[in-house]
Amino acid sequence: MEEAATALREQLAGRYGSAVTVEYLDVYSGALREHPEVTQLLTKNVPLPIVSLNGEPTFAGGISLEMIEEELQSQGLAPQA
Repeated sequence: MEEAATALREQLAGRYGSAVTVEYLDVYSGALREHPEVTQLLTKNVPLPIVSLNGEPTFAGGISLEMIEEELQSQGLAPQA
């Protein structure tokens, strides 16, 4: 999944520049403690990967560039020219 996150980072950076950042979080690492919203979802057996936008879990079970872009645009973020 880390490879998918890297590809997503590159695609979004190409379209939105520095306005969008992508962070890969290994759920088996200590970094999970910094994301209690993800920990809570994992206890409910929500499928991985979990995609959060603005710190809020938004999608689960897959990474869809199209869905992520639709959500970003609904929040007022437009691709760079």
